[in-house]
Amino acid sequence: MKKLLAMIIMTVLTIVVLIPFTAYAADVDSVLNAPVWNDYVEQSMELDKTPGLAVAAVKGSDVGFKNWGYADIKEETPMTEDTPVHIGSCSKAFTALSVLLLQEEGKLSIEDSISDYIPWWHVTYNGRDADIKIWQLLNHCSGIPNAATMAKYPSEADADEEKIARIAEDLELVSAPGEKFEYCNLGYCILAYLTETVSGMPFDEYVVKEIMQPIGMTHSGYDLPVAQGYIYFWGRPKAYNAPHAKGIEGEGFAVTTASDMALWLKAQMGQAELPEKLEKAIAASHEIIEAHYPKDGIRCDADDCSYFNGWYITDGGVLEHGGWNPTFKAQVIIDPNRGTAVFTDCNSTANTQWYAMNSCYRELTGNRRYIDIVRCDMFIIDIIASVLSLIIVGIILFTAVMFLTQKKRLAAKTSTAKKERHLLYARIIPLFIFLCVSIMIPYVLGAALGYPGFGYRQVWTWGGQSAVVMCLLLDVLIIFLLITSIARYIRRKEAINKS
Repeated sequence: MKKLLAMIIMTVLTIVVLIPFTAYAADVDSVLNAPVWNDYVEQSMELDKTPGLAVAAVKGSDVGFKNWGYADIKEETPMTEDTPVHIGSCSKAFTALSVLLLQEEGKLSIEDSISDYIPWWHVTYNGRDADIKIWQLLNHCSGIPNAATMAKYPSEADADEEKIARIAEDLELVSAPGEKFEYCNLGYCILAYLTETVSGMPFDEYVVKEIMQPIGMTHSGYDLPVAQGYIYFWGRPKAYNAPHAKGIEGEGFAVTTASDMALWLKAQMGQAELPEKLEKAIAASHEIIEAHYPKDGIRCDADDCSYFNGWYITDGGVLEHGGWNPTFKAQVIIDPNRGTAVFTDCNSTANTQWYAMNSCYRELTGNRRYIDIVRCDMFIIDIIASVLSLIIVGIILFTAVMFLTQKKRLAAKTSTAKKERHLLYARIIPLFIFLCVSIMIPYVLGAALGYPGFGYRQVWTWGGQSAVVMCLLLDVLIIFLLITSIARYIRRKEAINKS
């Protein structure tokens, strides 16, 4: 009995002691090959029709990769860890690091003013000259309005860093520098131009030479061939090569691979042998400086994190950032305390990369409570716009038939000139109002997505092509109805005069 009791006690103690450790002992390969996790990711891919997905995971010395789908659907080119992809705003960490490297080299201080290095720099707040510090651009509290300035980005490919930076020339800020957090893409374009100005090298060459190559990221850079990107169009992924200016590389157009990003993740966690100045710059990029918090006390978009140097940094020291450009989405999470990090990227505007990153990180850290998968907004917008487009086309065809038979039908009716005039006004005034509303839909859609100032060109570029087509069809329908209303009035007036 005593032996049996002792065995039971030992078994219970073993379960109690080992469960917490085994829950957190999942190695990379076991997670990436776990059927439950794979089913979860594939569910997201199927729901959003994600063309391809690449995952890189690091835990301690373990590194693993997992890939799904295609880098090019038409050519049936598989997505692999060596497939070059855009990483969107995850590029900002590279841009910030370039500035901090220049600080390590003694060529600038993030406490300096932008105007110390860019002679033409001039901005105002409440009509008075304003002084923006470098750290305020790094931490998105410069007062530069994101949406309004993004709408001014030129579309020509050769628009360089200076041309983009000059969008802010003589700009009126929306808040005092250092006052409020407002995520600002233009701020990082200006930082790229600052890097170029201070280093004396093109921005992309500086990042490749001083950051990517020392880390071993030999397949990374800027303006490199990438996997085919896709947008949603009429319910299907459509191949699309989105235009972008060279000068916006600092905020969202770095090119890399999952295998190179694994090296980046390890470098961020101190698991790589690097030049001393680069090690120090990386450490500085993770540093939270309380004096650099926005004065309004709101540190960033989430309650439990701050934004510093291209990273959302949680109170627990976890670094995160997402990236989105017109045809790619990326996600990075780095947990230095646990030696765990994940990178994901998909070649469309699906949300699969986020669900894959979040769930993989949870598996690696022992938390299997996955977040419910929801279809991405851009797919929903595309489906709604596609259905409405079909309805509008049907109405246009019906209206055309009615217009062709209008004269015959009107001949059988009697009326007066006054009545016809009133009827005309009753039709064209509402139709004119509807036309104005229809023309404004892309601007409203842009504002709803968080980018007021976006119009037809920007919504088209960022994947809302079905919505633009729907708006144009709606415009055609309303103009056609205006024409038929005026034609009806003219025909009825002629008939009344003859009678």
